[in-house]
Amino acid sequence: MALLHPVIRVMDYKRLVNRGRLRVRGLIVLEEKLDGYLLVAYGGRVYTGSGRRAPQWLINALAQAGVGLDAAPPAHLLYIEVYGRCLSPGGFHRGDQRCYNAALVDVARLPAYAGIRDAPLLARTLSIRERMDIAERTGLVHPRYIVLDAEKSPSPGKLLEWLECFRGREGYVMKLYSEYGHRLPPDYGAKLRGLLEVKVKHSYRGIRGLGARGRLHSLMAVDDTSVDPWRRRSMQQCFSR
Repeated sequence: MALLHPVIRVMDYKRLVNRGRLRVRGLIVLEEKLDGYLLVAYGGRVYTGSGRRAPQWLINALAQAGVGLDAAPPAHLLYIEVYGRCLSPGGFHRGDQRCYNAALVDVARLPAYAGIRDAPLLARTLSIRERMDIAERTGLVHPRYIVLDAEKSPSPGKLLEWLECFRGREGYVMKLYSEYGHRLPPDYGAKLRGLLEVKVKHSYRGIRGLGARGRLHSLMAVDDTSVDPWRRRSMQQCFSR
């Protein structure tokens, strides 16, 4: 798990739900998981997910992807996934047209006095709409996503079923924002960040204890006009491209 960007596994999610530490109720975001390198930009510097200074070749990859970090707002952490066919020639992005690409997977606001090591404890994650605005200003890609409405916590088996919507990708990340009504645990800094992220990968299929059990009632794709461009989608439609 990255120090600066905690994303838990399905097994961790199951444990939190079973212990009553996490309650899911409201809008959930399923966002494609890109297969690349996580970088964190803050204060004009670029770090790896473990909090170390990023190597020059990854900074060069950012530049080749057309990213302009000078346009980033001050006192903000930009979580950037660098990917492309040149980074993983035999991977999920081998068919990409561009050699390098970069996506803005999260943005968080830090107090002015905070340093990079304080990020997991003090950073407050911004909304999707704010993230999309920053992505446009900085030349970063915004990952594709689906928004669903859940009345109860989806089972681990249901999370694996949703992988069908993300064929051709490593998987997806389920994002639970506290602003949508979810009760988040203090674990992994989720309560302070206002966000809990769960990675779901195709490689998780077949893991014992994550079978498709239980049923999620009243699940639908939603059209929330407050965030553009969320579109109404059925689970059968998934992504149109």
